[in-house]
Amino acid sequence: MLPSMTNERVTVSLPDDVRRAAQHIAEQRGTSFSAVVTEALTGWMRGRLVDAWLAEHQARHGQFEESELRALAAEAGVPYVGPGRADDSAA
Repeated sequence: MLPSMTNERVTVSLPDDVRRAAQHIAEQRGTSFSAVVTEALTGWMRGRLVDAWLAEHQARHGQFEESELRALAAEAGVPYVGPGRADDSAA
């Protein structure tokens, strides 16, 4: 969590499987459910920042080839997720 931020209690609705998975992670880590949700949302927001930078970079330098992205994912040790991600219109 960001050091200068204050906390506010909110109510959200989550699919049961997502809630159970997040609760399981919290229990494994010995932390709160809120900490897991905060980490997930913070990661999502950072991802949006990277998405914006990437879009600008590709507008200037051209699109990445899928083969380049697969190689980068392999090098980073993360699964490759190709085109067709979930609809971002709700963002």
